[in-house]
Amino acid sequence: MKSGSDFPYNEAVMSTFASFSLDKTLVHALEKLGYKNPSPVQERVIPKALKRQSLVCQSQTGSGKTHSYLIPILDTIDMHLPKTQAIIVCPSRELARQVYEFATPFQRFFPTLKVRLFTSEAQKSQNSEGLTIPPHIVIGTPGRLADLLTKSYELDLHQVKTLVLDEADMLLEQGYFDDIDALYSLLPEKTQTMVFSATLHQGLKDRLSKYIGANFVYEGEKSKTSVQVTHHLIDIKHVGVLAALERFLNIRKPYLAMVFASKKEDVKKAYQHLKEIGYEPTMFSGELDQRERKQAMRKIRSNKSSLIVCSDLLSRGMDIEDVTDVISLDLPSDLSYYYHRAGRTGRFDKNGDSWVFYNSDSTKLPLELIAAGVQFEFLTLRENGLVNDPVGLLPKKKFSKKKPFTEEESTEVKIAKARTRSDKVKPGYKKKTQEAVEKVKRKYRRKAIKEAVKKHKKTTYSRLAKSDE
Repeated sequence: MKSGSDFPYNEAVMSTFASFSLDKTLVHALEKLGYKNPSPVQERVIPKALKRQSLVCQSQTGSGKTHSYLIPILDTIDMHLPKTQAIIVCPSRELARQVYEFATPFQRFFPTLKVRLFTSEAQKSQNSEGLTIPPHIVIGTPGRLADLLTKSYELDLHQVKTLVLDEADMLLEQGYFDDIDALYSLLPEKTQTMVFSATLHQGLKDRLSKYIGANFVYEGEKSKTSVQVTHHLIDIKHVGVLAALERFLNIRKPYLAMVFASKKEDVKKAYQHLKEIGYEPTMFSGELDQRERKQAMRKIRSNKSSLIVCSDLLSRGMDIEDVTDVISLDLPSDLSYYYHRAGRTGRFDKNGDSWVFYNSDSTKLPLELIAAGVQFEFLTLRENGLVNDPVGLLPKKKFSKKKPFTEEESTEVKIAKARTRSDKVKPGYKKKTQEAVEKVKRKYRRKAIKEAVKKHKKTTYSRLAKSDE
């Protein structure tokens, strides 16, 4: 399996979709649907995909991975051949429906194009309906596709040209590769396999190389989230997470925010609290049944809610437009999910902010993210606003009133007192003397903080350097 360095940036830089020599109707459709210029990942992947090469692509969320495979599929399938020619496998119902909603608008421009969605939203009998004319493109979840294609053999797969595994790391984590193995074994020998994922760890690479034998890997930007995202750590000072969330929303007033919690019960608590104080949030978690999840997604898609309270089920691959703020009430034990959370904003060259709540008892995971290279801005949550925190995750040590002065401090204190002394006793002289001494103390507090921050940075960079080795 080749590395990303085997495919340099300037090999396939294109300025428009027409540069790919796509079908003219497809280029026209892309323009009418608002897709005028390919993203960096599309510039690199589409030329390889059009040559029908199998590939593995890792790129940050919001980079345009879906159209990186949809466009080549639409260009290469035979619209006049009523046979299934492409299969797209997604790890969740919501992701499968999102891909389906990306694909179906092209039917306006290709009247004979047939696309079908197969997920657990429909019963098996419903899935089988309307298959007398097979769809050109099949999109679905692994379990439902296994029932349809590898158990009941509802569709002829002999004309399949392309298999896509979307969010492949999630497919692996959820144990779907047995179903995918079964499906892959039924496909023609020369089927093109395209794998897309926001993260691409070694275990997944090994699995893909073993049974797919992909000959190209595009590994995207080193940043695991968009560079348009600003990361913030907020010390909530043991206020309590729900009270802190209420205070933060009153201060920040986000346009469209996603509030993440790691546990279903914490999602529910946050949702109920927000409703009690007058907000109209939308909740999305694994606790919802099929009907409730569908209703929640419909509400989210129609922009009827400016506040979405959710579990990490909604952190992966979902394209929710115009999310300005992502708020993490806690951090997931698997920190890769933090990058997925943060990736819900800052999409398609828009700016976004990711906010993480913590206090002095929960610094372990934030420190791990810092060690991994996430650059945070440090803030403290006050009643009246967010205040810059120069110390950050370092222990907040106050200067004791009884702390003895160093020799250098003592000298400056004596000088300060001397400057405020007068031969005659004047009103307020004690106050002036006290202010002069406090000024000296503040100077040395700032000096101590700077030295502590410098030491912390040195320790962090040293740890990063060792990990790179």
